[in-house]
Amino acid sequence: MYENFYKPIDIIKTGESGDVQLVYDKVGKQICVIKQRNLNTLELYKNLKAINSHYVPEIFRLLEVDGKFFIVEEYISGRTLAEILRYENFLNEDLAAQILRQLCECLQELHAQKIIHRDIKPSNIMLTRDNFVRLIDFSISRIEKENNSTDTEFLGTRGYAPPEQYGFGQTDSRSDIYSLGVTIQRLLGKNYSGWLEKIITTCTKLDPENRYQSVDELLDDFDRLNWRHKLNGMKNFPAVENDESELDVYGKFDEMLKHMKDFDAVADEYFDAEKDSLQQHLLEGGLMKITEDIENVVYSVTDEDFKNLTPEERAEVDAELKKFHDENPKDKN
Repeated sequence: MYENFYKPIDIIKTGESGDVQLVYDKVGKQICVIKQRNLNTLELYKNLKAINSHYVPEIFRLLEVDGKFFIVEEYISGRTLAEILRYENFLNEDLAAQILRQLCECLQELHAQKIIHRDIKPSNIMLTRDNFVRLIDFSISRIEKENNSTDTEFLGTRGYAPPEQYGFGQTDSRSDIYSLGVTIQRLLGKNYSGWLEKIITTCTKLDPENRYQSVDELLDDFDRLNWRHKLNGMKNFPAVENDESELDVYGKFDEMLKHMKDFDAVADEYFDAEKDSLQQHLLEGGLMKITEDIENVVYSVTDEDFKNLTPEERAEVDAELKKFHDENPKDKN
C-alpha cells in the first residue's frame, strides 16, 4: 500500500470516491495530498499531469493499488474564495478582475487539452497570500467528446452549473465560461454594476450560443473593457488643477502626456509585452507612437463620460475601437 512511502497526517475531506488525505512524502521530503478517484478517470488525470500549469496543483504520481486509483498531488497553501467570502460580503473590483484574468488563463490551458472542469465555484478556487489563483478539485471534470449530444452524468453545483450540465446538452468550454461568470458575480455581490458587469452578463447567458464562444474571446473583451476603464480613470490625475467637477481626459490630452510615467505603469500592469503584440508595438514606437495610437482611441469619442453615452454614441465608440484593434491585431500565437 502507499503507506510505505507516504505517512498520513490528516483527512482533509471525505467523499463517495474516497478520502482526500494530507500526507508526508518520505522520499520527496514534502507534504502532499492523496486522493482516491475512479479508475475511469485515469485518462483525464494523465492529461492533467502533462499540462504542467501554474494554475492547477502539480500531479506527482498516479497510483493503481489493488484495483484502486490514487493521485498524489501538490499541497496548496492558501484559502478558498468560499472561505474568504465567509468573512467578507464581496471582494473589491480590482481583485475580482485579477482573479477573473488568472482563471481565464487557466481555462485556456485546460480547454486546449479538451479538459472541461465543470465545477468552477468559490470553494474550488484557492487564493495564495500573494493573490495567485489555483483551481482545484477535478473530481467531475471530463474530456470533451465532440460526437456526444448530451453528458451521460448530470453533475455540478446548483447555481453555478449551466443548463446543459443537467441534460439539456453536452458540456464544453462554454459551460466553464458560464460557471466562471456566476463565480465572479458572487465575488462582487448582487448589487455590482461596474465595468465587469458586461462580461458577467455575457458569460451567464442561458443559451451557450449567446455566451462567449471561447476563453480567448472573453479575454479580448476583458482587455478592451479594462483599457477603456483605465483611460476613463485617468481623468482623476491629481496633479492637474481644474475647476470643473469632472476632468475631461479626452479634451485634456496634453495634460495626460505630462503623466506618461503613470501611464506606463498602468500599461505594464495590464499588458504582457511578450504575449501582446500591441504593447510591443507601442513600446518600440516610443512616446510619439504611443501618443499617436492612443489619440486614435481617445479622440474618436465624445467628451462625455462613457457611462453617459447614448446607445448611438456607444455604437460609434465600439466601431472606432474595433477599427483600432483591426489595425493593431494581437498575436494569437
